[in-house]
Amino acid sequence: MTLRRKFAFLAAFVLLLPVVILGGALLFVQSEAGERWMEKRVSERIHREVQIEGIRIHPTWPPTVALGRLRIGNPPWATTKDLVDAQDLSFTVAIGPLFERRIVLPVVRAKVAQAGIEQKGGQATWKFDGVRRHVELERVLLEDGHIVYRDEEEKSALDIVVKGSLGEQGELTLAAQGKFRGEPAKGAATLLGLDANKPTQPLRLVGKANVGPTQVSADGTVATDLKTYDVKLGLAGATLKDLHRVVGLVLPDTPPYKLNGRLRHQGDEWLFDPFNGKVGDSDLHGDVVYTKSARRPLFRANLQSALLDFDDLGPLVGAPPRTGPGESATPEQQAKSAALKVSARILPHEKFNTGNWGEMDADVRLTAKRVRRVKQLAIDSLDAHLILKDGVMSLEPLNFGIAGGHVMSSIAIDSNTTPAAGRIKTDVQGVQLSQFFPTMKTMEGALGTVYGRAELHGRGASVAELLGTSTGKMVLAANGGRVSDLLVQLLEIDVARAAMLLGTRNQQVDLRCAVGNINVKDGVATPESFVVDTTDTLVKVEGSLDFSRERFDLVVRGRGKSLSPFTLKSPIVLEGPLRKPSVHPKAGPIVVQAAVAAALGAVAAPLAIIPFLDAGRAKDADCEKLLADAKAAGAVKKKS
Repeated sequence: MTLRRKFAFLAAFVLLLPVVILGGALLFVQSEAGERWMEKRVSERIHREVQIEGIRIHPTWPPTVALGRLRIGNPPWATTKDLVDAQDLSFTVAIGPLFERRIVLPVVRAKVAQAGIEQKGGQATWKFDGVRRHVELERVLLEDGHIVYRDEEEKSALDIVVKGSLGEQGELTLAAQGKFRGEPAKGAATLLGLDANKPTQPLRLVGKANVGPTQVSADGTVATDLKTYDVKLGLAGATLKDLHRVVGLVLPDTPPYKLNGRLRHQGDEWLFDPFNGKVGDSDLHGDVVYTKSARRPLFRANLQSALLDFDDLGPLVGAPPRTGPGESATPEQQAKSAALKVSARILPHEKFNTGNWGEMDADVRLTAKRVRRVKQLAIDSLDAHLILKDGVMSLEPLNFGIAGGHVMSSIAIDSNTTPAAGRIKTDVQGVQLSQFFPTMKTMEGALGTVYGRAELHGRGASVAELLGTSTGKMVLAANGGRVSDLLVQLLEIDVARAAMLLGTRNQQVDLRCAVGNINVKDGVATPESFVVDTTDTLVKVEGSLDFSRERFDLVVRGRGKSLSPFTLKSPIVLEGPLRKPSVHPKAGPIVVQAAVAAALGAVAAPLAIIPFLDAGRAKDADCEKLLADAKAAGAVKKKS
């Protein structure tokens, strides 16, 4: 053999040697001895019991490995015996990641399989001790199987049964039951067109599930990697607050709801747009975007209501919705409402769930064209913008259309302090006296407009605690209108005229001004000055309103400006709990007035009327100064 031929033979041998070795290795691993060797090597590496049967390697690209059976045991702490026990299993192996020391299986398909997927603390059945390189599964296609899912920390335990067939005309059904995040769960779904030969082709999903009181339905297309989908979604339940357990959203404790819309997901963004439905007795529609970022998820919503039931807003401030005929409320909310009715308290004491505020940021806008409310309230529209960021919740603005005007507020509650710190700023603009008391016939012809401002700050985990610790100032002012003579005369207990007005007519008198400057300190509101001045009467209010005790302790003094007979010269006392205060004349002055009348009557009967005569010597208040002071304090019409 010539030297040239020797070199050619050597070169051919060097080139063919890897192929021969690879071919020999492939033949070996497909033999029974090779299977036992593979079982032992894998078992020693992952510290689990392993059983392998019927290895076959197909020369496709990427390479495909088929197994007659593969069984991998679970660690001793797991409740299920095996991580996987599959028959007629095949999977493709991505070549590129192997050079990066990663094992990626783009498609795994099994005819029949049992799986035990469990997690406990930092342990998981799919994590192997001493193995740094984990197998990455992109898509798993299963025709007939039983999957057990357990997560001790999340209190989840589901049994999932899969039945059907793969292929373009195939149909798989999944039935699951158990517990999900501590709630009883049951659901069923159908997957259409799950084809192993077209692993990236979207498939049709139709399903329904119940998680506790939450009902979910879906119908649409889903990618096999679950990273994108587009479905018609239906949600219904007792309260939106329950969605925190299901998907982690921090939402208020609303009345029962039912929503339907289009849900799309791609990347880190979920879009529920458009949607419509009802929350409590209010219609609701709009769009929602949920973005899951590395720092903290962001929930954004633009919501509109054509007709908002005002009491459905109660849970936002810790008050249950109304529970009368035709009202929607959960059994828990009904119980809270019943307890509130028999309680002496009226302010909401339900604590804000501030512990969850740091889990998510939010940007929510709600507008209501019309507001349905109890007849005593004159609210007709709502515009609110809620921001939750870094554990601080703010409502700016919170605007109510009320009595032909607006009450515009800015509210902030900081959950990063203990107890939470809150502040409120409110402007009252253009509220019409004639509309402010819709159930009082005596105010129907009243004229005049109210303006005002309030600024308070306090600490606490509920509305009652925040007001009960609040400090600040409130000012209200009105002038240039007319008010009912009945109201001001009753403040003086003008016996003759009050009886006449009650029985026959509703006389209006000119309102020169009404100004209230109120200081609030440690939850107690005290009028610095509170004057209502009409052409006939001067009224002054003194005393206090204690938010922490929820109690009135006010005295109203009214004096006439013209001669009037049969006037009881006694202040009116407003005292007792906010829910049901007592309104009555102050006893002392009446006793004195009656005693003097009795003494004079003993001398001569006609003289008994003298103590009940009011000469009407009250002077006009300095309305110009009072209104100027109120304007300086913020009770002024704002430029639109």
